[in-house]
Amino acid sequence: MKGKLPDFAPFRLRGVWALAVLVLLAAVAVSAQTPDALSQAHAMHLQLLRTPVAERQRANYDRIVAVLAPLWSNPRNPDADSARFEAASLYVARARDLHDPAAYALAAQTFLALLRASPYTAYRRNAEFALAQIQIFHLHEPRAAAVWLRDFDQRYPADLRADVARREARGLKVPEPEYLTASETLRTVPASSPPAERAVALPPAPPPSVAPRSSKRLAVHIGNLNGVQVFSNANGTSVVVALRREAPFTRGAIPQRHLTYFDISARGAPRSRGAGDATLRVDDGRVVSIRIADHRSGQTRLVIETRAGAHTDRGRYFPNPARLIIGITGAGGADAGRQAPARPAQPALPLSSGGDSLTRALGLKIGRIVLDPGHGGHDTGTIGADDLLEKNVVLDVALRLGKLLRQRLGVEVLYTRHNDTFIPLEERTAIANRARADLFVSIHANSNPDPQARGIETYYLDLTNNAQALAVAARENASSDRSIHDLGSLVRTITLHDKMEESHELARDLQRHLSATSNEPDRGVKSAPFVVLIGAQMPSVLAEISFLSNPGDDRRLRTSAYRQRLAEGLYQGLLQYIHSLSGTRTAALAGSQR
Repeated sequence: MKGKLPDFAPFRLRGVWALAVLVLLAAVAVSAQTPDALSQAHAMHLQLLRTPVAERQRANYDRIVAVLAPLWSNPRNPDADSARFEAASLYVARARDLHDPAAYALAAQTFLALLRASPYTAYRRNAEFALAQIQIFHLHEPRAAAVWLRDFDQRYPADLRADVARREARGLKVPEPEYLTASETLRTVPASSPPAERAVALPPAPPPSVAPRSSKRLAVHIGNLNGVQVFSNANGTSVVVALRREAPFTRGAIPQRHLTYFDISARGAPRSRGAGDATLRVDDGRVVSIRIADHRSGQTRLVIETRAGAHTDRGRYFPNPARLIIGITGAGGADAGRQAPARPAQPALPLSSGGDSLTRALGLKIGRIVLDPGHGGHDTGTIGADDLLEKNVVLDVALRLGKLLRQRLGVEVLYTRHNDTFIPLEERTAIANRARADLFVSIHANSNPDPQARGIETYYLDLTNNAQALAVAARENASSDRSIHDLGSLVRTITLHDKMEESHELARDLQRHLSATSNEPDRGVKSAPFVVLIGAQMPSVLAEISFLSNPGDDRRLRTSAYRQRLAEGLYQGLLQYIHSLSGTRTAALAGSQR
């Protein structure tokens, strides 16, 4: 489905009447961009809710959407995401209230536009889930829905709806879950609600079949915190921090003590009574305990102590009601060093294109991954400002990624180089072939004559006519010893490459997560004839993790924190790809099959 937004004009006129209508619409657009446009839409919706369903008309819903639409015409408008999300929920309400199937398509288009225009929106979790349900139950597009469901499962493994998303992605039949019941949500909101208390449609609690394994609650009123609830299941832990209002926060960590802390602004909050601290014992195999205390003037500190091997994410603020949600994955056992529980074997998911591959049909698994830090030795790769060398950056990121893969997944990780050594391009895939690797990931940093160019690109092996892709390939292939005489055999190897589809799938997953985690522009998945990928007997990709030629990227690539984020993005992409297959082999089993 394409992300084209619906045309909100109810009719088309010609001549003078058309000009008059355009002038009127322009006036409405200007007024709708005032700060109270979202409140105006809420008031209109509340008025509609007071009207009996039998008396409502399609135009009632469309008029509210017309008020919201100008808010997202300016992507910098702080209410753009809220307006799109609410417009989509209005279309869902129209579909349900008026039994209007066409409105579900409009809702899907609007959710899709939100996710594409603002991939890091606070509404992503609910928009993804709702879009997938509409695609499954009303648009009959289960394969399109599977893409969102798999992403939902990977991003929010501790969400109460993750089990439903996982089963739907596998093609299992489940009853249509509740989602975005906007009319029921808004019915309880007073018309005079201030902007900070605006309600938007959020899904109700899922059915008991997806209830968490356990939950714990801490009633606390310190600073802007109104309480903490912890949800745990086999896939992860969610810490939900209820807030009195939206409050800025910062994150820090003390890795050697397995502590992650969030300093949350207490501005505007009443003074805390009593000791001003509280502790919740969790002991769910990932989280040991959570402590909250007045940290210093104007801030409240929330400290999460985890088991070794657990990973605490950056936390996200969600509005309506105001809350901070923190996800913890990994670990999962009662002992500090225990690996996360093995994912049960299951049929592989279809390719994102909707097709299947021999890899998926045979239930093949991932047990050994070869990481290839580009360049090395006399081959420095791109040189950034102040002599920052690509070969050193990508080696550091590769070593960080390997550590994550071993600790969290238990797979075997090999490197084409683990120090500053030159390895010929052809030898890199030969190393992977000799090791009987299941995946080959080559890591590079990009370059462009335009210093403003930035973003993430991921390549897989194929022929291309794209000039930019060929230019990147030419730069990375410069050290190859192949001659023109070899051109015919090279082309045959590429075109007969039976891992092309799986390589494309792996590239898509890496690209999506690497771009999201690094907060870098998504420049897309591309194909090119990289020599380093030719001859690989397993799915293989080349990731360009940032632009050393960009001054901003150059500064970020010098920091340990940014390199760790890049490694985390690559890990999450590999994790999503592996989860789309039939699981993993243990490192011990992989080693026995060399």
